[in-house]
Amino acid sequence: MSTLRALALTLLGAAALAVSVTACSSPAAPAPDAPQYTPASTTTLAGHWIVSDSYNSPDQPFLTFEHDGTWTGSDGCNNAIGTWSMDSAGALTTTSGPMTRIYCDGAPLPMYLIDAVSARYDGTNLTLIDHDGKELVSLHHPASTETPVPQGTDDVTGLWTGIENGRQRLLQLTMNDDGTVKGNDGCNDFTSTWRFAEDGSVSFSKLAITSRTCDGVVTWLSGAASAVLDGTTMVIRSQYGAQLGTLTYHGPA
Repeated sequence: MSTLRALALTLLGAAALAVSVTACSSPAAPAPDAPQYTPASTTTLAGHWIVSDSYNSPDQPFLTFEHDGTWTGSDGCNNAIGTWSMDSAGALTTTSGPMTRIYCDGAPLPMYLIDAVSARYDGTNLTLIDHDGKELVSLHHPASTETPVPQGTDDVTGLWTGIENGRQRLLQLTMNDDGTVKGNDGCNDFTSTWRFAEDGSVSFSKLAITSRTCDGVVTWLSGAASAVLDGTTMVIRSQYGAQLGTLTYHGPA
C-alpha cells in the first residue's frame, strides 16, 4: 500500500507541475491600444484654438493663449480674459476676470478653461482635463479657411470720429500704420497701440490717458479693448466684449 500511495503522490505532483509550467508559458493577452497623449507645454499651448462644431453665434468660440501668460476667449457671445501658467508636468493654473452672461448658441470655452487643471496634446488636438481626470473639451488650431479676415475697410489706418450721443462732443481715434493709436474721448487724450487679432478684429493694448474731469461726459471710448470693422464703421468693444459705441472712417489722418 505504501508503494502504491507513493507512486500516486508522485504522479499527482508531476501533473501539477505540468499544469504550472503550461500556465506560466502561455502568452499574455495583448493590451488594448491606448491614446498616446503627452502633457501640453507652454510652447504647444500658446496660440489660437477653436472647437470643431459650428454655432449660430456672433463669434466663433475660441481660446487664445499668449506667450506673455495672458489668455482671451469667447463662448460665442461673451468674451473673457485672464492669465495662465503651466509647469513641466502639464499642470495648468489660470485666473479669470469678470464675464458677461449674454445667452446664445455656443461653447463655454472660458468656463472649461477655468475648470481645467491640466491639458493634453496629441500633436493636433488640445484636450482640457478637470480635477477628476474628465475630458472637458477638445480644441484644434483653425485652418486658414477657418480664420476670418478683417471685414470692411481695407485700410484701417486713418482718422475715425464720432459724436457722443446727445452731446456735441467729437470723439477721435487716429490709427497709424506703425501700430500706434492717438485719440480723444470727448474729454481726455489717450495713446495706445493696435494690431489685428487672429479672429480678424482689431485689438488695442491698454490705453495711457490723461486725467481731466469733464462734467456730463460719458467717456466710453477710453474703455476700448477691441473693435470690429464693418465697412466705414468701427464698432468699439470693451474688454468683456460689450459694445461701447461706433466711429466712422474719415480717410487717412
